[in-house]
Amino acid sequence: MKFHFTIRAFTLEDTTFLKGVAILLIILHNYYRWVTPITGENEFWFNALSINRSWIFLRTNPLEFFHVFFNFLGHYGVQAFIVISAYGLTLSTRKSHSSYGRFVLHRFDKLYPSLILAGIVFIIFTLISTGNLIGINTLGNLGIQFSLFANLVPGKAMVIAGPWWFYSFIFQFYLVFPLLMWIHRKSGWIGLAALVIIGYLFTILLYNPMQSVDLNPYMTFMGHLPEFCLGIFLASRNEVKLPWWAFLVALLILIGGNIYSWLWPFANLGAAVILVVAIRGLIGLKARMKNVYALVSGIGVISMYLFAVHGFMRSPFINLANELGNPVASLLIGILFVLVVCGVAFLLMQTEFATRKWISAPGHRKTGLMRLLWLVILVAGGFALLLFLDYRKQDVTEKKTLEMMAFEASHTFEEPVPGRYDLFSDSIVYQGTRSLILDGTQAFSPGFLVDLDSINLEGVYELEISAWLYAPDSATRINLVMEIWDKPTGIRVEWQSEYIQPGAYIPGKWFRGTFRYPMPPEFRMPNYYIKVYAWKPAEGTWYMDDLTLRVKARE
Repeated sequence: MKFHFTIRAFTLEDTTFLKGVAILLIILHNYYRWVTPITGENEFWFNALSINRSWIFLRTNPLEFFHVFFNFLGHYGVQAFIVISAYGLTLSTRKSHSSYGRFVLHRFDKLYPSLILAGIVFIIFTLISTGNLIGINTLGNLGIQFSLFANLVPGKAMVIAGPWWFYSFIFQFYLVFPLLMWIHRKSGWIGLAALVIIGYLFTILLYNPMQSVDLNPYMTFMGHLPEFCLGIFLASRNEVKLPWWAFLVALLILIGGNIYSWLWPFANLGAAVILVVAIRGLIGLKARMKNVYALVSGIGVISMYLFAVHGFMRSPFINLANELGNPVASLLIGILFVLVVCGVAFLLMQTEFATRKWISAPGHRKTGLMRLLWLVILVAGGFALLLFLDYRKQDVTEKKTLEMMAFEASHTFEEPVPGRYDLFSDSIVYQGTRSLILDGTQAFSPGFLVDLDSINLEGVYELEISAWLYAPDSATRINLVMEIWDKPTGIRVEWQSEYIQPGAYIPGKWFRGTFRYPMPPEFRMPNYYIKVYAWKPAEGTWYMDDLTLRVKARE
């Protein structure tokens, strides 16, 4: 009886198949993550609600299986790309001992053309879909992405197209890869283990500081050092026998990392181990599934171009899926989306191949360089032309719809809530005879529950939570909070708040704090209830009156 998984060396053909599996996971994830119902995922940010929402949506409608699977887990395809990138580079550097500059230039030459071509396609796609040229801001964001350091510019890692963060990430890995290989040659697996520890210390200790300046460690190569080291380790051995318990631990870490925030930083490595074992197993069956193997490998050949174009091409397909609102239709539209972007990616690959051939065709180095120079001037000139033609018309036709109030409820705090010992004021009052006092003895206000079974949810689009608030001084803060709970399981599936902090109000005066929440389609149905209250997280005193929930609808 076999008590281990054997991970044999990957051939070039095998790595292409692995890339095909990984890019399919990524494409369908980036499609489904915006198709309702939206479950969320724990890729760059951790949210314990995501797995609860996934289970609730799946329990409510089993036909949402593909939706929930790709939405919640599809992003782990990135880990497979990371492992196989490190694996392939490790093998190639053994065969060639090129200088650092030549190595980086070679990787740049393989990576950059697809991004530039994708930028051109994005401009054409925008012109066709909107009838407008891109503006200065969009052009500036393109420039940031083309710099290959977008992930180090606050808030810019995923501008233009979300998946483009990978370009800056992988290029920066190329810059440090020779150093990683030097460490591995000098100290073997001990050096790799040290790098893994450094990677985890980086993400765990710097996650919050980087988040505070709108950066994310998981968008940098440091945040994925463990997976890179796994790829290097696998490439250094002809065969690795993974004990069954190690696979089980990886699975438990993956599951636990999506439930508990303290285990979340380790989930990526767990997913990488599981994917490597699973894909290695599929490769072992390629003789029995020749057609599937060939199809997925063909997709793997164009994986970099798929990375480049699918992000900005998904919107029409997502809109159509949301309009139809049916899980079977969403799956069929997702398949169509994959087919369309594969076609565009193949054309992009052929365009790059033809361009390279055109540049080098004369066989004379000087002529080839001149052709390349003219091509660069043409592309740069095109972008410059767009900059000077930024006079887009601002004719925006707003849809006129009749707004109505589907439901309204208020808590006036005129009467005490049974079982609570709240403080009230009869001197500082907005209206009525008294107001609620939130001080050091009570951080949470009384609230109220609204059962969505009792509301006509047709046309509902927004919740508005408001309260009249009064702060004697300028050093305190408060949150208006809205929660959505699943009645059958008793699980909270959504939590949103409006944070009112110093500077947002004038001390000693009543003001109306307001919080608006766009109501997603997945919650516009029975079996949920809404909870509304206020929370004072800091020192100081607040007076509150007339806490109100309005459920708005459009005809």
